Amino acid sequence: QKAKAILCQSNFHAEIIRNNLKVDNVVNLGGNLWSEEHLQLLEEMNSVEKIDKCAIMKSNIPHKNTREAIQYCQALGLDYELLEPGPPSDFLRKLGKYKTLVFLPKTPETLSRIVVEARMMDMSTKTTQNVGAIHEDWFEKKGSELIGVMREKRNAIPNLVEEIFK
Repeated sequence: QKAKAILCQSNFHAEIIRNNLKVDNVVNLGGNLWSEEHLQLLEEMNSVEKIDKCAIMKSNIPHKNTREAIQYCQALGLDYELLEPGPPSDFLRKLGKYKTLVFLPKTPETLSRIVVEARMMDMSTKTTQNVGAIHEDWFEKKGSELIGVMREKRNAIPNLVEEIFK
């Protein structure tokens, strides 16, 4: 309550904080900060020809819900592959080859980098209301257009934080 501001990555994240802490000093940054190098990799991957399959991130963390993502694809007769975790650049190079990401988290994700990165790589996403990014105005964008939004956030977010703490 005495904090100058509570900084959140999405409207969804901000609402959770407001509702649970009953505070008014909540600020939505509306995104995350990706390095220029990371954005360049995502830009490179958004033009890669996509395999007509769904990608599912393999995770033993129950919240990430790999099991239900597999069941979702099986129930709809969708071809899918499980992607093993690994170093971020390697993982993104694998992920960006697919047409669709299926990610069905059981609990709230403040933003969900994997979902936003998939969209920046011009992929479709099948997800749940638990992903903060889907509640942002920019979420309808994909590929280079979304990368442009995130490039703008590299200036907008620090400027907003600086303004808050003046």
